Amino acid sequence: MKKSFALLIFAALVAVGAQAQPLNRSTPEANLKSAQEAEADGNPYAAVELYEKYLSENKTDKQIAAKVAKLNFDLRDYEKAEKGFSRLVNRDRKLEFTELKYWLALSMKYNGKYADAVDMFNQYIADGADEALKTASKREIAGCELAKKMKQPENLLVGNLGKTANNPQTDGSPSYSAGELYFTSIRSKEVVVLNGKEGDWHSKVYTTSKSGTEYGEPEPLGTEINREGWHQGNVSIAADGKTMYFTRVELTEKGQDISTSKIFVSKKGSDGWEGANEATGVNGDFVAKHPCEGELFGEKVLFFVANMPGGKGGFDLYYAPKKAEGVFGLPVNLGTVVNTPGDEATPFYQDGKLWFSSNGRPTVGGYDVFETQWNGSVWSEPKIMPLGINTSLDDLHYSRSTDGFTGFLQSNRPGPNNLKSKTCCDDIYAWEIERIKVELLAKTFRLRRKNEKENQPLKGAVVTMLDVTEKKATNVDEKTNLAANEFPFTLQPERSYMVIANAEGFKPDTVTFNTLGVKKSTSIEKKLTLRLLKREPEYDTLRINEPIRLDNILYDYDKDNIRPDAEPDLQSVVDLMKKYPDMKIELSSHTDARGNDAYNEDLSQRRANSAVAWIVAKGIAAERIVAKGYGEKQLQNKCTNGVECTEEEHQLNRRTEFKITAGPTSIVIEKVEKREKTPTSTGGKQSIRNNFFLGN
Repeated sequence: MKKSFALLIFAALVAVGAQAQPLNRSTPEANLKSAQEAEADGNPYAAVELYEKYLSENKTDKQIAAKVAKLNFDLRDYEKAEKGFSRLVNRDRKLEFTELKYWLALSMKYNGKYADAVDMFNQYIADGADEALKTASKREIAGCELAKKMKQPENLLVGNLGKTANNPQTDGSPSYSAGELYFTSIRSKEVVVLNGKEGDWHSKVYTTSKSGTEYGEPEPLGTEINREGWHQGNVSIAADGKTMYFTRVELTEKGQDISTSKIFVSKKGSDGWEGANEATGVNGDFVAKHPCEGELFGEKVLFFVANMPGGKGGFDLYYAPKKAEGVFGLPVNLGTVVNTPGDEATPFYQDGKLWFSSNGRPTVGGYDVFETQWNGSVWSEPKIMPLGINTSLDDLHYSRSTDGFTGFLQSNRPGPNNLKSKTCCDDIYAWEIERIKVELLAKTFRLRRKNEKENQPLKGAVVTMLDVTEKKATNVDEKTNLAANEFPFTLQPERSYMVIANAEGFKPDTVTFNTLGVKKSTSIEKKLTLRLLKREPEYDTLRINEPIRLDNILYDYDKDNIRPDAEPDLQSVVDLMKKYPDMKIELSSHTDARGNDAYNEDLSQRRANSAVAWIVAKGIAAERIVAKGYGEKQLQNKCTNGVECTEEEHQLNRRTEFKITAGPTSIVIEKVEKREKTPTSTGGKQSIRNNFFLGN
């Protein structure tokens, strides 16, 4: 398994390296000796430069070339590592470097060349000798195949925190609380030489906050947290915002390994963070790191990572119940559902879910972020987080806000700060799920009538929005619009909805739809078409000698012949008289007051005669109808001779009527449209709008 200088960075979260020493003109042998000394002293960057100097004059020394390729791999310069391994493997006529096929394949994978990596892993499985690496190759192939299918969600945005907050060295363990971002770093723009380094070169806990759109210059916490002579790492702020966990780390003399790593805790008082104390119950003769407070079985626990004896792999995830401030019970391994024969790291807990990184599963890179759910008794099978959170490289220290839309992570993906290579060192990244907005515009219409080509806008409706995702529907919103037929609503993704439109006199209309699978902000338009309610017929009772006005009996000026548009009303009279064979009527015609009185009376008589003649022609006996022309004798209003009136007022007097004079004393007819009561000087007369139909 990969055990590299880079992983030491993850373990202690400090950048360990070497400033290349000035080189004078030396013999190849001298360069080789100096390179070996630098490597032994824990100065890998210096060692690589010296080995490359040696190789420039001894290009046939393939063993040193292999050493340089592996050192570049350990320093996470995967482009150089791939080139170095590739040269050796592709020219390996004597089969001396078959084992390098695994490391070449892994370099290809970290460089995002998944198809090439799969081919090389398969070659190693066929030709290699190390059974453990063959098993690892099969897992890596599964990860490559997974990566080829995965896509970054369109609404996931991930960005580097920038050159001010990040620096060329590794920045890690971001933890956000109350507007402050806490993290650990060695603030240096140069390679740090731990062995014999003078001055303050230890990793510290820093804070920074956002100013506008960017995070400002970080400030180190005080000596209560950052103890002199120790590396501080793995900072984590509990959900209460008042408890800080972190690790204090000592390295071996040459800085090549961890000698001590223990978890510490500090409380926040009125004057800031108090002096930290070593946590009890979670430290021992093992490396303890990556603390994070959570909850299990209804009580607070501390999740952490350790390589204590009896684990499932290298570093495993554990939890320990919280007994008191800084005091914890017996650690419990999270088991084989979560832990693997590889390494697990950087847990983050929130609302029953645990996110962590692992290199012991099929991954798209080195360390990938996974998610598992606690159901009250067991953890679910971890599922890999999407691309963007994960890359072909190492992604750790995933965290998220309480609403799940923003968070941070640590990654060595290429960024703006490059110490020695594009992928050597970790930066802090902020991620955000773009808040998807689904805008609904509901429009209400009434169903078109026979003489209309399309449905017409319906104003004044009431539109109700229901969320029907669950079995029990919930009312989301309700709107009325008296001025228009449009109703805007804002919806949520991954929900199911029902829209109901109501309007007085209309049958409600309903539309159901959902926003499942919506990945970006969008607008939806839904039309609701309401039908007129079928009303029960309305009836009027017509009594004997009660004048019934026929509004559509119109004549051309100074004419007495029946126009076609008058025929439907006259046909209604015919139908009525056929229904009541003993009924007799008087059919009268009237004029307005303008003109000669005698002439008006004669004209109205002629018009009445024409109407009667039309009815008789339809089969009604002439003796059943009396035609009577009243001229201007029965005006409906004040518009007598000499009185100035409008044309509409005069029109009221120009009318044709009929009344029952014999037969039934009353009849019932069905109204087609509303009857209007027309005031007159002699009493109310009913006016039939359009045709009427016979009642039962």
